[in-house]
Amino acid sequence: MRRGRLLTIGSFDGVHLGHSALLERTVLEAKKRQLKPTALTFRLPPRMVLHPERKISFLTNEQEKEILIRQKGINEVITLEFNRNYSHIRPFLFFRDVLIRTYKAKGLVVGLDFRFGLNRSAGASELVRWGLEYEIPVWVISPVTLKRKIVSSTLIREKMDQNRLKEASQYLGHPYLIQGKVVKGRSLGKKLGFPTANLQCSESKILPLGVYAVMGRIQRSKKILKGVCNIGVRPSFLAKSPVTMEVHWFGKTLNLTGKGLLVELHHRIRSEKKFSGQGGLQRQIRKDIEIAKAFLKKRPVMSI
Repeated sequence: MRRGRLLTIGSFDGVHLGHSALLERTVLEAKKRQLKPTALTFRLPPRMVLHPERKISFLTNEQEKEILIRQKGINEVITLEFNRNYSHIRPFLFFRDVLIRTYKAKGLVVGLDFRFGLNRSAGASELVRWGLEYEIPVWVISPVTLKRKIVSSTLIREKMDQNRLKEASQYLGHPYLIQGKVVKGRSLGKKLGFPTANLQCSESKILPLGVYAVMGRIQRSKKILKGVCNIGVRPSFLAKSPVTMEVHWFGKTLNLTGKGLLVELHHRIRSEKKFSGQGGLQRQIRKDIEIAKAFLKKRPVMSI
């Protein structure tokens, strides 16, 4: 492989169908030129750094994003810590000093709406012009549309906020992924006869409330687990509770405390609701398990 990278640049929140078009083109062109296909992204989106007063939730945390990006064939993911120094850099200097000199870019792939530099004053057309001057090829990828809508992270966040998981997954091009660490809980599920793994997730992660059919695996393991998951405030047990994520794996009694889990939400079964007694809750959980098993029966593998 020649020295140098073929870079694609973006926030890549969710790694949706539009991002996939960028990543797949990067891999294709890098292979032709024997370059390293590389994604350059940011730990926090620039707008969050520039406008800290605006609360923003994300579709993917840093680990989830890298997993999904690498799945597309990208060999290297470079995560920048965006700060105000980057926001003040003149566009040409970002192109020459950061992309070309620092990261050894021998080619660039960007979206048509890509903006960068001081006051977001430059975009794809400037990259194409400077690329010609420096003999750096630049590919500009048009937005991806689905159901007459341009696929974007903003659109998918809206679908998740509306509990429209099926539509969100279609725009993503994959099931919604949640990565977290299993922490010790209060054993409420175990007392009901349905032991659960309690996941600690990123604070800024979008967690859609409800009950879901899920597939998962322990990080760095290929063994697939299937189960049912509750994301919510546990109204049957507590008057006031923070949002928690609990997963019951079918036929499994596993001690996963301290381990990292990757969980895909495949189907929304119902909304979370309050039960007046333990018996009613147990009967509902059994129904949820039956629905989840039937749905997941035709899905033997995870998408990651």
